[in-house]
Amino acid sequence: MSPVLWKTLGLIGGTSWTSTADYYRYINEETAQALGGLHSARLVLVSLDFAELIEATNAKRQGAVVDMLKTAASDLCAAKADAILLCANTLHRHFDDVQKETNIPLLHIADAVAHEITARQYQTVGLLGTALTMEEPFYADRIKQKSGATVIVPSPKERAYVNEAIFDRMCRDIYSNDDRTKFVKIISALKTCGAEAVILGCTELPVLLQEAPLPLLNSTQLHSRMAVRWALSPETPTTLRAIAGRTVRRKTPDGPI
Repeated sequence: MSPVLWKTLGLIGGTSWTSTADYYRYINEETAQALGGLHSARLVLVSLDFAELIEATNAKRQGAVVDMLKTAASDLCAAKADAILLCANTLHRHFDDVQKETNIPLLHIADAVAHEITARQYQTVGLLGTALTMEEPFYADRIKQKSGATVIVPSPKERAYVNEAIFDRMCRDIYSNDDRTKFVKIISALKTCGAEAVILGCTELPVLLQEAPLPLLNSTQLHSRMAVRWALSPETPTTLRAIAGRTVRRKTPDGPI
């Protein structure tokens, strides 16, 4: 009898739509590789209007952002999702608020990244992402807690540039060689400061960067892979931490996973 996917994954996407498309592709690629044949993932997607989220975030109306995410999570629960992924690193600043109002597990993107850092035995990693992801503690602190690694970020001027490039261009599906060149220089500076690898902590960044002076930790791919392992496991949601921590060694464009 052919193996079947045990659980349905719910995606809160549209944040931006370009990276949500990558989630769909990665999750189905991982599922096909695991199950073979014509198998694909069981997915439910709620695609938000990114402009509404950004407007509320910029206006510091965090309650409105959380309400949008809670509504999306409720819709996924109603659609019989077994777990939820927030398809953006920055949205994880609201992870706890959404999880406590949801009766199914949310799979945290930083946990997936931290497990990869542990598997590769990195002690210091750089972090690129939106200004909120690089500057607020919700992301770096979780990486430190889960992996023990120190997280370093670019200079204030470089952080401002990275944030601008993400929102003004990449979220609009504009990827330029000029941005690519500047990001490589920023990564080189992080290497000089002791980083052994760089977290692509914005789900748009893997589209821009495939090669760099340091190994790249693709948060979108790692999050997707952790979710597929969870979905394929016959174990209960309470064993999520153990499932996510398992490391499958195989060759990938980014090195051993």
